[in-house]
Amino acid sequence: MINMDKVLHEKFIDIAKEKIWDKTNFAATLADLLCIKKEAIYRRLRGEVFFTFAEMVTIAKKLDISLDHVAGMVSPYRSHSFTLHVENYIRQEEVDYKMTADYIAAIRRAGSLPYSEFGYTITIIPLPFSIFHEPFYYLYILKWMYQTGNYNALFSEISFNERQKQMNAQLLREMMSVKYTYYIWDELFLTYMLNDISYFYSIHLMSNADMLLMKKEIEYFLNRLEKLAMQGAYSNGNKIDIYVSSLNFETTYYYLSSDVENISMITSFSVGALTSLEKSVCEKMKIWMQGLKRTSTLISCSAEKERIAFFEKQRMILRTFFDRHKLQ
Repeated sequence: MINMDKVLHEKFIDIAKEKIWDKTNFAATLADLLCIKKEAIYRRLRGEVFFTFAEMVTIAKKLDISLDHVAGMVSPYRSHSFTLHVENYIRQEEVDYKMTADYIAAIRRAGSLPYSEFGYTITIIPLPFSIFHEPFYYLYILKWMYQTGNYNALFSEISFNERQKQMNAQLLREMMSVKYTYYIWDELFLTYMLNDISYFYSIHLMSNADMLLMKKEIEYFLNRLEKLAMQGAYSNGNKIDIYVSSLNFETTYYYLSSDVENISMITSFSVGALTSLEKSVCEKMKIWMQGLKRTSTLISCSAEKERIAFFEKQRMILRTFFDRHKLQ
C-alpha cells in the first residue's frame, strides 16, 4: 500500500533541494531556517521523522516553494504555469545535471505507483530517444548549436560524456517503470528529420560518413520501434500503445501523470522544453491527446496490417532520400 505521507514528504525535500544551489550545506540551511539542530534535520531527510506542516510552511516561505505544487493542487497564478528548461548540453554544469536528476526522481516517484502514465505526441524523435540512438542526439545538439550562433560546429565532434551516459541509462530505467505509455507519431516525423540531415550535409557540417552513420541508426531505430509496436509492452511488461496521426501538430508534447506527479512539457529550441507542474495543465494536455487519438491509427499489438504499411512507408522514404544523395 502506498504511503502518501512519505511520498509527499520526499517530494517536498526534492523541491527544496532545487532552491538551494549549495547542496553540501542543504541540511545546515534548513536547520537555520527552522532554528533546530542539524541532527533533527538529518532525521527528517532520512525519513525517520516527517516535517510538520508548520515546518513546511516556514521553509516554503523562505525558499519560495509552492505547497500547491507539492500537493498537486492548481495554482491560481496562470503566469507561473510554465517554466522554460534549456540545459547547456555542450558545457554541462551542476545545475544542468540537477535538472536531469530532478526529472529522473519525478519519474521514479510516478513509476512506483500503480497508476502512472506517459503520453507523447511526436513531430521529431524526442531527445530522450537519444538514450538508445546517440547519433540522433548529435543531430539535435548540432541543430541547437547552429541555431544559437555556432556555425562551425561539426556533427562528428559532438559526443556524450560519461556522466551523461550514466544518467541517460538511469533515465531509461525509470521511463520503463511507468505503468502505461503511449506515443502518437506525426506521420511525417521521419521526413522532418531527413530535412534537417539534408541541410547540414549541404553546408558541410555532416560528412558522407556521418550521413551513412545516420542511415544505419535510423534503420536500427525503425526495426526497434516496429518490434516494440508488435510486443505492445516493455520487457518488464509495462504496456505501450503506438499511434500514427493523420493530422499534423505543431511540436512535440508530452506529459507524466500519476497520483503525486503531474508534469507537462512542450518542446522548444530543439533541445529545451516549456514545463508545467500544475495538475490542471496536465489534465488539459491529456484531454487534447485523447482527442488526437481519435484521428490517429493504432499500429501496436494486433494492428498488423496498419503496422506493416506504416513501416514499409518509412523505409521507402529512407531509401529514396539516400538514393537521391547517392549514398549507399
